[in-house]
Amino acid sequence: MKRFLAAAAAGFAAVACSSGQLHEQSPPEVSPGTVTLRLLLSPTQTYCDVTDGCGGKQHIFIATQPGTLPEMPTGPSYQGPVCAPQCGDAHQCLPAGPCPGYATCLPTGPVGVAVTSVETTWNGSYVEWASCGDGIACYDPRYVRPGRYFARLCVTPGTLTVTDSFGPPTCTPTGAEECVDVAFDLPGPALVEVPLPPTTGG
Repeated sequence: MKRFLAAAAAGFAAVACSSGQLHEQSPPEVSPGTVTLRLLLSPTQTYCDVTDGCGGKQHIFIATQPGTLPEMPTGPSYQGPVCAPQCGDAHQCLPAGPCPGYATCLPTGPVGVAVTSVETTWNGSYVEWASCGDGIACYDPRYVRPGRYFARLCVTPGTLTVTDSFGPPTCTPTGAEECVDVAFDLPGPALVEVPLPPTTGG
């Protein structure tokens, strides 16, 4: 991973960086453990994504409550060529460095990418969003408390084709996005495997 996962949506807090958006008490600073979430794909079906040429699509989302997915941002977001800064003490912004991969990749338009596996290993980390300096969006790295969490794993059936030797591959969806939800404990089993539900009809 998103991700875990790479989707980072944010409500900005105007107060301290540790705003406690996900928990009533301040979250711990150490990981409660790790879990690998894996979606078992059908061996008779192919899957693909349409991307912008700068990375893949997020397939796994995690939340603290069922039915609220996606909920938990798991990393800083792009702010141009640099990532958003990390929140520091006394509302100071820690320097932001280049976002991984940003300087070496420029969006090229729709690109098809084959999806042959969907899995991520999560250590309970997520980010809380706040503000620093002159109202600049910043993030605080956090870890969840031990407990039960919920994941949604998604993939889209499709066919990957190459039209010519110079053009990018094309992903043609052959069905709607397929998703499955699962509850898991952290700490808990090191591996949680989830099969896609059987398709209906046909």
